[in-house]
Amino acid sequence: MPRLLAIETATEACSVAIGDEGGIMEEFAVAANAHSTLLLPMLEEVLAASGWSLAQLDGIACGVGPGGFTGVRIGVSTAQGLAMAAGLPVFPVSSLRALAMGAPQAQVLAALDARRGEVYAATFLHAAAALPERLGGERVCAPELVSWPGGGPCWGVGSGWQVYHAVWEAALGGRLLGWDGAVFPHAADVLRLALPAAQRGEGMDAVLLEPHYIRPSQPEEQRP
Repeated sequence: MPRLLAIETATEACSVAIGDEGGIMEEFAVAANAHSTLLLPMLEEVLAASGWSLAQLDGIACGVGPGGFTGVRIGVSTAQGLAMAAGLPVFPVSSLRALAMGAPQAQVLAALDARRGEVYAATFLHAAAALPERLGGERVCAPELVSWPGGGPCWGVGSGWQVYHAVWEAALGGRLLGWDGAVFPHAADVLRLALPAAQRGEGMDAVLLEPHYIRPSQPEEQRP
C-alpha cells in the first residue's frame, strides 16, 4: 500500500496531504500570495501528524497546473526538491482534474480564472466510485470560446465560474444543473489521483517534473 505526500498550490488555495488507501490527512488554507510562507509549515505538520518521515514514503504527488504561475512553480519546485533529497519518485497530477474531484455530478466542467480575460478549462466524467477522466484536452482561451465536449447534465466548478458563469449559462442552457465558483483543487485529491499510478509503480524521476502552464508567462511572451 503506497504512502504518498501531496502538494497543491496552483490557485489561491495552498494544501498539503499525506496518506495511503487507508486514510489521508490534509492541511488546507485559502490565502492568495502566501504559498511560500504556508507550504513548509504545512509539510512539517502533516509529516509530524502522520509519524512518517520522507524516507518512509513511496513517492510525492504534485498538482502541476494549470493555474497561477508563481503558485504552480512553488509547488513543483518544492515537490521536486523533497523527492530528489529523499530519492523518491514523483507523480504529476493535473490541477483541473483535482478540481473536478469536488463536483457532485457525473459530468464536470472545470474552469479556473486565468486572468487577462481567459480561463483554463477542461471537461471530466466523474462516475460514482471512480476517478474523473478527461473528455478532450485542457485549454486556455477566452470564456466565450470554450467548447465543452460531451452532452447531458453537467456541473461547473472553479474560479472561472465565479467570473464567467453568465457566458456559460447562456451557452449550456438546461444542461447546466449548477455551479460552484468557490471550489479549489485539494492536495488530498491530488493524492487520491496519484495512488493508482503509485500502485503500478509508474512514478517519474523528480528531475523530469515540470509545471503544466498551458500558456507562456508574460515575460516569455515579451521575449523578441
